[in-house]
Amino acid sequence: MAQNLVRNPSLEELKNNIVGFRGVSGTPDISSKEDKVIQYPPYYNAYQSDSPTRQLSSIQFGDICFCQWFSSASSELMQAVLKKPLKKNARYIVSLYTIRASVLEPPISEITISFIKKPLPLSRKVYGQQGHTLTGEGMPYLSLTSAASPVLASRETWTKVTGVYKARGGEKYLLIGNFSGANNNELDALNPDSVEITRDNKIKGTYYCYDNISVISESKAGKQPEQDAPNLKPLLTKFAIGNTITLKDVNFRTGEFQILETAFSTLDSLATYLKNEPEAVIAIQGHTDNVGSEEANLTLSIQRAQAVMDYLFQKGIAAERMTSEGYGEGMPKADNLTVESRALNRRVEIMILQKTSRPE
Repeated sequence: MAQNLVRNPSLEELKNNIVGFRGVSGTPDISSKEDKVIQYPPYYNAYQSDSPTRQLSSIQFGDICFCQWFSSASSELMQAVLKKPLKKNARYIVSLYTIRASVLEPPISEITISFIKKPLPLSRKVYGQQGHTLTGEGMPYLSLTSAASPVLASRETWTKVTGVYKARGGEKYLLIGNFSGANNNELDALNPDSVEITRDNKIKGTYYCYDNISVISESKAGKQPEQDAPNLKPLLTKFAIGNTITLKDVNFRTGEFQILETAFSTLDSLATYLKNEPEAVIAIQGHTDNVGSEEANLTLSIQRAQAVMDYLFQKGIAAERMTSEGYGEGMPKADNLTVESRALNRRVEIMILQKTSRPE
C-alpha cells in the first residue's frame, strides 16, 4: 500500500464521497454494500440492483467499487488522483481488478487507462460524444490485460489486469475508461450499422466494474513478495528494442494461420509496449519445418506472419510500424531430424527494432 501511488486505491475512504476519485465523463456508478455510499442521482448501485442485465454479483475487496458503461463510440470516465507526479522515463506497473456486470453483451479483452497532468473538469457529457473536452484528441492509452484470462468474461470472479507505463513526466491523474480504438471488434459488433444515435439508449454498450487500483514504480515492484513475481516478469523483461519475441507453433492450429487464445496475452502486452515506445518498430517473420511441400510451407509462413500483423493493427499499432514476411522452411533454427527440432522451426518471430534500423 505504501508503494501504491493511487490515493485510496480500494475506494473505502469516504468524505461525502469517495476520496481521490470522481467521475469526469457521464455518470460512472458507485456500487456499495449496505449503503456505504449514499446513493443519489445520477449514481446507480449495481450491487443492489434488481436488473439482471446490469447486476454486480460480488464486491470482493471491501464494500465499495465503481462501474462504467461504454460503447464503441463513447465511454464514461473515472479520474483518480495520484499521491505524487510520475517521473519522466520511469516505468510504472499499473493494475486493477475488474468484473463483468453485463449479461447480454459479449465480453471484452482489455481495460484501458490514461495518465494526464491536469485534472479534467466534471462533465455530464460522455467522452466520444460531441462537446466533450477529449473527443477528437486521440487519447493515448495503456491496455491492461490478464495473462490468466485473455477474455474478461467472468461475472462471478474479479480478474486482475496489468500493464506497464513509461511516464512522460509530471502526470498526476489517472483516467479509467474505454478510449477510442480499444475493444473495437467486440464493441463494433454491438452496433453493426454504425449509425450514430445518441438518444434513448439506442447505442448498445457494455458494463464493467473496477476496484483495487494500483500504480507502482517498476523499480519498487521488484521488492514485492515472491508470490507476485510470476504475474509481473513477462511484462517486465520480454519487450525491449533488440529483443525477439517467438510465438511457437502451439499458438496456431496445426497447418492453419488463425491465432489461438494462448498468444493473445503476449500480443496484447506487445501492443501496449509499442504504444508506449514510439521509437520501436517490429519485423514479423514466419517460419516452418520441412514437412510438406516448399510452396505450402512458404504460404503458411506468410499467412501466419500476416495474421500477427493484422492482430496488432486491430489493437491500434500503425501499419507503417510493422513489416511481415514468410520464409517457409528456408531459415531453420534446428536440423529438422527430430520431432523436437521440427517444433523449434515452426514459429513466428517478432523482432523489436529501433525505427531507424528497420530492415528494408
